[in-house]
Amino acid sequence: MISGMKPFSLLPALLAGGVAVVLGGLLLRALREPYCLRESVYEPGGKLLPGGAETSGLRIVFFSDLHIEMNRVRGKELLGKVFADECDVILFGGDLCNHERNARRAVPFLRQIAEEASRRGVPCYAVSGNHDGEVASSLYPETGFRLLANESVTLSDTGGNLYRLIGLADSGKRDRSWPDLPVDPEGKVPRERTIALVHNPEYLLHRNSNAYRYQLSGHFHGGQIYMPFGLEYRLFRREKMAAMGYRRGAFEYDGVAGYITRGVGCVVVPLRLFSPPEIVKIRIPSEGESGS
Repeated sequence: MISGMKPFSLLPALLAGGVAVVLGGLLLRALREPYCLRESVYEPGGKLLPGGAETSGLRIVFFSDLHIEMNRVRGKELLGKVFADECDVILFGGDLCNHERNARRAVPFLRQIAEEASRRGVPCYAVSGNHDGEVASSLYPETGFRLLANESVTLSDTGGNLYRLIGLADSGKRDRSWPDLPVDPEGKVPRERTIALVHNPEYLLHRNSNAYRYQLSGHFHGGQIYMPFGLEYRLFRREKMAAMGYRRGAFEYDGVAGYITRGVGCVVVPLRLFSPPEIVKIRIPSEGESGS
């Protein structure tokens, strides 16, 4: 031992160095992760599968929260994952941008998907997000996605089964109001094959009827930056659904099965940690199958 050196005097320095290495590694991951698009496959009933989607039932490709200013996923990569498997419909869950003035930058990003979908005969639908404001209705015709604002459309799978898709508008970040579910005038599609596409998962707590079985949402970004004990939700989210633990991935609540996607882009800062961007392949079963 060097003369005058106290036992364990190097321990604080070693601990500090170890902490610095760990924090540096986490920072590097957080910088890299926004570029790492992941594909998830979901079957209603809460089952998250590792492989490809089933071929029966309604096959959906779902993504949300583009936030074009802080999106690090290349358009070509998203395009490739969207069309890696056959699908019956493509859905976008809102939030083109962080700020309305930048919304137009998202147009070519979505349009390349819609153009390829059109060549394949696949319809594309979207709903507005809380960041979209008043620009959504004017821009969506340019994207090739049809914006659903508190209205519904009928879809069909390869077996000819009919499904009802309800698209609900988001009123924005302030003075939020929750739209009523539109009435199905013909009543041809049962609740078991009715899907609500709504940006904020919180709609589950405010819906005016129990007319749909499935809900697809985004908005929470999967927390975006992981913190222990769910602190990212407690500190930065005030929604009751997040506080109740319904934060990302597959869920079942009050008779509704669904999926909350982590989204594609980032908000506030272009960082993600243990919450990579996501595109989801979904199969909604036809009436009589498991999950209905």
